[in-house]
Amino acid sequence: MTTGNPTYSNVTQLFDRDGDGGREITETLGFISDRVDFAVWRPILPLAIRDVAAITGREAVDALGAFYMNSCHPTAACPPAATIPLGYLRQAVALFAWLKIIPTLDAAHDVNGRTRRIGENEKGLTALEQYKDEANIRSLAYEATDALIEALDRGAFAFWTTSPRYRQRQGLLLKSKEDFDRYYVIGSHRLFMTLLPMVREAQEGSVAPVLGRELLDGLLAGDPQLCRLLYDQAARATALLAMKKAVERLPVEVLPEGIVQVNQTQPVTQRLRAEKSAREAVAASLGADAARYLQQLEDAVAELRSDGSAPDLYMPGPIAHSKGMSF
Repeated sequence: MTTGNPTYSNVTQLFDRDGDGGREITETLGFISDRVDFAVWRPILPLAIRDVAAITGREAVDALGAFYMNSCHPTAACPPAATIPLGYLRQAVALFAWLKIIPTLDAAHDVNGRTRRIGENEKGLTALEQYKDEANIRSLAYEATDALIEALDRGAFAFWTTSPRYRQRQGLLLKSKEDFDRYYVIGSHRLFMTLLPMVREAQEGSVAPVLGRELLDGLLAGDPQLCRLLYDQAARATALLAMKKAVERLPVEVLPEGIVQVNQTQPVTQRLRAEKSAREAVAASLGADAARYLQQLEDAVAELRSDGSAPDLYMPGPIAHSKGMSF
């Protein structure tokens, strides 16, 4: 069995197990017409693996990489069902690697610098065409990562559910993408993983002080009466505050399309101003909504503590942003 260049022997390997990495890359991406030169890809793939591992954690990537290397043997490290998340992982890694490689393919590099690779009578893509192509490839890479996390959640693989990245959900009111979608529709497992630190920050910084540790622990333990009285307000406020932090902090590219939408055909300076304005408007709206539900939660807690009776609450349905705010 060929394992490739020894220089990369300690790096998770997802391609070229049998010495035919170029064909594997071509088949994984699907939109490259000719077999690629794997020697160009080999040094870049570890960097693309880091892109995915930054979202999923290293444990899942390493486990699936071990399954890829040993799947031809009866003593495979992972169950056969792992072939599904492995496929999504390889697709995501190949797309992230292509994003790193493709901008320089039109140039030839040597010790004397760069020269133009395409012929004199050939025309490259315009800057706008290049941007749209790379934006679409990035979107596909994120979508493949999203599908990877969904497959890991559905499979409940031990290497996933015991990993530090998965265990970030412990102690949270919102433990899954589906929980989050009940109160603010994001529709993205990848974004939910990215939001986890902000979910915890919102819960511990804003919701826990209103509930108090005893009531929060009761909600986390699934106390039926407390959940009936307080869970919706607490979870909704947590979701809205987490999204407010995400809109303020995360790049527009990693947010689902429509939450903050900016006209990309504008000049860069105008687009940056529009993006700043869009972020501020969406964050202000989220903050106002979260403050309203925190006040409802505070009133409910006060009434519960005063006489133990059930407060009369009205909770609207989930907030669905199909179009978002466009600037």
